[in-house]
Amino acid sequence: MLSKQLINKVACLATLFFLLGCGTGDDDGRRLGDFIVGTWQRGWGEGDVVIEGNTDLEPENLAYDKFMFRADGSYNGMMRKGTFSSWNQFGHLVYEGTYQCDNNNLKLEYLDENGTEQKVLAQVVTFTDDTIWLRYENGEYHVTVTFVIRKGYSSSSTSSL
Repeated sequence: MLSKQLINKVACLATLFFLLGCGTGDDDGRRLGDFIVGTWQRGWGEGDVVIEGNTDLEPENLAYDKFMFRADGSYNGMMRKGTFSSWNQFGHLVYEGTYQCDNNNLKLEYLDENGTEQKVLAQVVTFTDDTIWLRYENGEYHVTVTFVIRKGYSSSSTSSL
């Protein structure tokens, strides 16, 4: 009888261990650094940008529309570093700087229009080969912004590069 209880406890603990293990880490082996290089279009559809906080900001108020991430830095299989550019919906260059990414974070460093160094650390909420959901806190407006970028160009864009 004691051995049957012991086996049941071990089985329950093993099940719990394996279930917890499935919910953590990078189960499918994909790396954001393998996919990020290229041009990405911000989503302009319903729900593609969510702004949380007490603000009058609308998705249209966000300056960025397209991002180009280059493979001109380093990549060790986990973390990629390189340069990036971003444009607004009218095709004007908004930001240029450096980026660093892994499966959990995307860090952008650039000079703003006043020449002040800016750093944005965005959480990578989820990603596929052609879609990345990002979330960051905007300290100036005290809001949290969650948005999607998609690989390539979108028909909703008003200009092309």
